[in-house]
Amino acid sequence: MTGDYLNKILSINAKHALYREDGKWYHNITKFPGVLFDKNGYVIFDNKVDYNNNPNLQINKDLNIKKGIQSLVGYITFTEREKELINNVDFEDNIDNEKKVRIIREIESILRNKKLVEKIKKLYKNTCQICESQIRIGENTYYSEVHHVIALGNPHNGPDTINNMICVCPNCHVMLDFKFISLDTKKFKQLKHEISLERIKYHNSLYKKKNAFFV
Repeated sequence: MTGDYLNKILSINAKHALYREDGKWYHNITKFPGVLFDKNGYVIFDNKVDYNNNPNLQINKDLNIKKGIQSLVGYITFTEREKELINNVDFEDNIDNEKKVRIIREIESILRNKKLVEKIKKLYKNTCQICESQIRIGENTYYSEVHHVIALGNPHNGPDTINNMICVCPNCHVMLDFKFISLDTKKFKQLKHEISLERIKYHNSLYKKKNAFFV
């Protein structure tokens, strides 16, 4: 397992990628954006300033993170689909054609989703469309999440398309997932892309009216 391999297969597009299973000792990142991987996930450093000024990094000849990169703000855990992708992309001879086709489709889905997610976050500059909050996690670095208006997978089977996505903060994301917020495009703080009205209608049909917050 190498950082370059993970960087390529997960389409992170970092200029320098390093891997260490326990997430504690690395060579120094020399090109940015850079990414550090461990066996469970990764953390991205957008620029040299954020990297050098991070108080949890011991930067000398090599890099040391005492508690591992999992302890860092912005650490991203591999999803189950990403784990399967990492483990199976170099197809073994004993994997049958049906499973190969399924894995290829998973790869395409993951890469497409990551590009759309990053597009939405960039469009809104990591600002929540609902409450307009922006979470700063470093120098010129902000954190946001992307919510699917109709959830992917069973039982809702929403599409993995940009008109089914909105940029939100973690608090609003949880409220949306538990259907404690209904949606109205006229009351969005920001709206720079088209969101399917049919999907909003579907979401609103599920939201819990008792103790709900109308946005």
